[in-house]
This record gives sequence, structure tokens and C-alpha cells, in this order.
Amino acid sequence: MKCNIAIAMILSVAFALPARAEFVGTLEFEPAGCKSTGQCLLVYDFGYIDPSGVGWQAKAGLKTDGASIPAWAQSIIGGAWDTEYLRAAVIHDHYCERTVRPRTATHRMFYNALIESGVSQAKALVMYYAVMVGSHMWINLMEGQPCSGIANCVRRAPAETVIPNASIRPNQAGELQAYRPPRFDDPAVMRDIREAQKIIEAGSIKAPEEVEQFAKRRNPSDFFLTHGDSVRYHGPSSKLPDR
Repeated sequence: MKCNIAIAMILSVAFALPARAEFVGTLEFEPAGCKSTGQCLLVYDFGYIDPSGVGWQAKAGLKTDGASIPAWAQSIIGGAWDTEYLRAAVIHDHYCERTVRPRTATHRMFYNALIESGVSQAKALVMYYAVMVGSHMWINLMEGQPCSGIANCVRRAPAETVIPNASIRPNQAGELQAYRPPRFDDPAVMRDIREAQKIIEAGSIKAPEEVEQFAKRRNPSDFFLTHGDSVRYHGPSSKLPDR
């Protein structure tokens, strides 16, 4: 009996501890010399477990061009194959292409993975801001359906939701989403990131939650930043792809 009680106490303590963030596997690319062409494949499965215990995995055979760092930012942040943040970038880019996890969780994972990689907090916060405003953006669409004989129907959609500069498409899991491709080469976005970098590096912003609010304040008309991970959608059927 005493032994069982002791084991139970040990397990309760173990499960009470916060999850340990860590990378899992070996990040290796093929074929030889592929970094010079930007066309590489992962040799092994490679993943990351975030601080909440959620696993993110990029499988062997995945095509990658390294970190998606625009040319204008490489003098500030580093090149596409900079080992300081390459592990975080490969996994982040993979989930930005598949869009099977919520956008906010995917971008926050990138920040956490940068910290786990040893990137300084100031630089990680700048890179987090950059992906929040310039990277892939997606939002799940809950299709509105009318209800018969019910005035306040939870399934009733509001007027048509217009999502600027986004295409409507299913993701790899078949979920309907609005998607906007990266905008790092947009002059307005470039200027925004450069200005935000100066403010963040000055030290007034010290946490990812503060970066999230900062990005929303600086981009109040960005539909994705102001609407979270999902919205009720009721648009013309011509916009909805066959599924």
C-alpha cells in the first residue's frame, strides 16, 4: 500500500510539471550541395514539442528551401540556411503550407522554437512580429446554414463576410479556409517590420503576448489579425470550391 501511494505521488508531481520544449530528431538535408540551389529534402523525420506538450513534425522527404527570409531582411536577420533559427523555420514553413493547425498557434510555435534554438529574445520577438504581419495567413470558415422556424439560430450566418486579398480553399485536412500568401515583398509590410524592429529592440516590448497586441495596434485593418482563427462565413457559392 505504501509503495502504491509513493508511486501515485511521484506520478502526480511528474504530470504537474510543465511540458519540456525540445526538438526531436536530426535535421539533415539531401542531396549534397542542395542548399546552394535552395532545393533540399529532409533526410529524417524532424519535429518539435512546444511548451504545452503539442508535437509538430516535418516528415522525411519534405521539400524545403530553408528559412523563408526575404532578401531585403537577410542583412538584418540572417540567411535562409542560418543554423541559429533553421530548425524553427523548417517546421514553421511546413505548417504554414499545410495550414492544418490554427494560424495563431503555428506562429506562436515559431517564436517558442526560436527561443529553444538559442535565438535571443529580442531577435525572436522581431521575427515573431514579422511572421504575424507578413507570413502565410489563414482563417477557418464556418459555413452558415439557415435554420427553419428558429429566430436565434446558432447556425445562422450574418451578412456575407468579405476577406480582403484572400482566396477561399480547403486545407490539407479538408477544412474550408480563407488564405492569404506571404507579403514580405510588399513595401508597406517591409516598412512596418523595419519600424517595429526598432521599437522592439529598444526594449519596450518584452513578451510574445505584447508583440501580438502591438501587431494588432499597428495593423487595425488586417482582417486576419483582428479575427483570430475562425469566422462565420456566408459567401456566394461560386466562391466555394468543390470538396
